Amino acid sequence: MIHILRHAVFLLGMLCSLPLWAAGFIGDSKARLDIRNFYYNGDFREDAGVSKRAEWAQGLLLQYESGFTEGTVGLGLDAMGFWGLKLDSSPDRTGSGLLPKTNSGEAAEEYSKGGIAAKIKYSKTVLRQGIALPKVPVLQFNGSRMFPQFYQGTQISSNEITGLSLNVAQFDRTTTPDSTDLQKITIATKEGRFRATGEGDYFRYGGGSYTVTPALTASYYYGELQDVYRQHFLGLTHRQKWGEGTVEADLRTFFSRDTGAARVGEIENDVYSGSVTYSVKGHSFTAVYQHLEGSSGFPYINNPYLPNYVQYHDFGTAGERSWQVRYGYDFAPMGLPGLSLFTSYIHGSHLDKVGGGHEWERDIDVTYVVQQGLKGLSIRWRNATYRSSYGRNMDENRLIINYPLSLL
Repeated sequence: MIHILRHAVFLLGMLCSLPLWAAGFIGDSKARLDIRNFYYNGDFREDAGVSKRAEWAQGLLLQYESGFTEGTVGLGLDAMGFWGLKLDSSPDRTGSGLLPKTNSGEAAEEYSKGGIAAKIKYSKTVLRQGIALPKVPVLQFNGSRMFPQFYQGTQISSNEITGLSLNVAQFDRTTTPDSTDLQKITIATKEGRFRATGEGDYFRYGGGSYTVTPALTASYYYGELQDVYRQHFLGLTHRQKWGEGTVEADLRTFFSRDTGAARVGEIENDVYSGSVTYSVKGHSFTAVYQHLEGSSGFPYINNPYLPNYVQYHDFGTAGERSWQVRYGYDFAPMGLPGLSLFTSYIHGSHLDKVGGGHEWERDIDVTYVVQQGLKGLSIRWRNATYRSSYGRNMDENRLIINYPLSLL
C-alpha cells in the first residue's frame, strides 16, 4: 500500500507542476476511492474435493482519470491502485477469488497492485497504452470479486462517424482478481472443457457498434487468443415504448473455432441467444433462450458475454440448451429509494455428456444504496443455488459493502 501512496503523491506533484496549456488535463480529471468490504462463502454440497471456499477481505480501490491537455493532440494519464487486507481465511477455505495464496497454501495477509495508462487524443479518436478494463462482447474484464481483473496492452477507440463506435485492442498480459503479478492470457477451463495450458502470447479484438436508428443498434466484433481460438460476434438490440413501459430485445450470436497451434485442441462452437425484457413502473420481466451447437463448449477468457452467464454458472457446455426467467424491482415507487432486487431461474439441458444431463441455478440479488448521510454507501447480498445431474452442487453467498468517495 505504501508504494501505491508514493505513486499517488508523485502523480499529484506532476499535476501541480503542469503549465497552463494542461488546464484540460487537470480541470477534467476525476479521482475516486472505493472502500470495499467483501465476504464470500461457497459451499459444495457433496462429493470429494474442497468442501467450502470462504474468505473475508477489506479493500481500497483508487482510480484516477485525467482529462486531456489542450491543443490539436491531447495527452492524458489514467491510473488504478488496489490494496487488500485479509480479515478471515484458512488453508482449507482459500480459492474464493478474494485473496492470493502464498507458497504455504495460506491466504496472503495483505496485497497490493496497480498500473497506469498513457493516452493520446486526436479529434474523436483515443489511443491508450497500459492498464485497461476492456468491456466488449469478445473480452470483458471480471468485476465479480473485490478487485477487477485488468489487462495490459494497447487500445484504440474512435467515434469519428456519428452513430458509429469502433474499438481495436491487443493485450499481452492480465492480472486476475486475486493475483498481483502480470500473467499470460489463458482460456477459461470451467468444468475441464479445455486444457489449462491454453495460453496465448496475446489477445486481440476489433469491431464496433452502429446506431441504425435511435431504437436499433447493431454490433460486430472479432476476437482471437493467439494459437488457441478465434471468435466472431454479431448482435442486435432494439428498444421501444410499449404501453406505459418499454420493451428491449437483445439478439446475440457467436461463432468460435480453434486457430494456429490449437493449444487446447479442437474448438467448434456456435451460440444463438435471444432475450426480451419488459420494464414498467419499477418492475422488469425478462425471458432468455440460449442454444449451443458444435463439438465443444463456449470458449472465453473469464467473463463471457452470454445472457445465461449468471452469478455462478455460464450454461455454456457443448450442445446445451438453456432458458431463463428473471424478475427485478426498484422499490422507489413504494417510497423506498435505493432498494432494489432481482431474482432469476435458469435451466439447462441436452448437455453433450455421457448420459446427457441437466442443471439449474436460482439467483437472488438485493442491493440498498444509502440516500442521505453516508450517501452512496451500498450493501449488496448475492445468493446462488446451483444443482447439476453430473457435477458438484453449490450454494453461494456474497456480501459486499462499498463506500465511494469522490476525490476530484
